[in-house]
Amino acid sequence: MKAITIILIVLLVLSVGIENEGPLKVIEARTCQDRLGALNCIQDECHISCIKKHGKLTKVGCSMPLYDCICLYPC
Repeated sequence: MKAITIILIVLLVLSVGIENEGPLKVIEARTCQDRLGALNCIQDECHISCIKKHGKLTKVGCSMPLYDCICLYPC
């Protein structure tokens, strides 16, 4: 077989696999949230606790009425 034929067959197999989310599954990024209410939104403590619990990609926020620490992290 010629090289071009082999390449076309491989591309066909991969394109069918991608369409069915087979061998090259696409990952969708979702954001989860966790409330750490005991810290009363002290920014440094909240940030350190969120990173320890959920990793370096964690973002930190505060809920205004209750002043709870909120960790936003990729699921």
